[in-house]
Amino acid sequence: MRRRKVLALAAFLLGFASWVPVLAQKQNWPEELVIAEVPVESAADYEARYAPFLNYLKERLGIPVRLFVAGDYTAVMLSQAEGKTHVAFYGPASYVDAIEKANAPIEAFVKEDSVRSGTVYHSLMISKKGSGITTLEAAKGKDFAFVDPESTSGFKVPMAYFCLEAKIKPKEYFRQVAFAGNHESVILGVSQGTIPVGVTWDTGISIATKKGQIKGLEDFEVIWKSDPIPSSPWAYRKDLPEDLKEAIRTAYLEYENTPEGKQWLEARGLKGFEPASDKDYDPFRKVNNALKQPECQL
Repeated sequence: MRRRKVLALAAFLLGFASWVPVLAQKQNWPEELVIAEVPVESAADYEARYAPFLNYLKERLGIPVRLFVAGDYTAVMLSQAEGKTHVAFYGPASYVDAIEKANAPIEAFVKEDSVRSGTVYHSLMISKKGSGITTLEAAKGKDFAFVDPESTSGFKVPMAYFCLEAKIKPKEYFRQVAFAGNHESVILGVSQGTIPVGVTWDTGISIATKKGQIKGLEDFEVIWKSDPIPSSPWAYRKDLPEDLKEAIRTAYLEYENTPEGKQWLEARGLKGFEPASDKDYDPFRKVNNALKQPECQL
């Protein structure tokens, strides 16, 4: 009898010992992980589109995962700076701005690997096919749309092109300059003829094509294409527990190995995610500095 009690106690302690590290591992984790994305589509599309990814993260991490749908880029930056969002998707320049302007304590951990161009993408200046607007000169005096003042491909990179290479001021060159709010609005506006000329990213064209909103790039005249831009990063707050950051990073990197993940990524025009670091985005600190100059203002 005594031996059985000893063995039972040993079994209990062994089980307790194996359970304690799990408890300790998650004791500083948030009760809920909140992720966000700078707006690239209309808000109505996000909840349904993100559901498979949120469910995957919930299963991998063992805690609820919620999507924060922001109205603009600044809202995402501030939400991470204030600790309301733990993980967020940025454009390269908006990632740098989140750190430099919003003082967000964040670091990039993965970047997109696209079907079209790998770990780079491009800014495109587009008009509707058949509009007759095929050059920057032909676009003069037409209405023009950027995406958002914090957008990399939808404002900062093309603005640097206008300032440093084309030597024009948009508000003087075009009839009217507006911000459409997200990439989808520019793409659909140009394809429908309500926006004569606009800038967006090539991945946005892939997303709109997958959704059946456009036929593809053949719907447009490409007036200008940027040099390769390092692909967009996902960033988490630096003050998250190290084991949680590692679990998040691993979950992102392994998502492409699941059937649901492959389908979700393909719909986004991606093969998967690749490791990223803060130094990958140093070139955009130079772009930001250039855009601070008086001659590079709208």
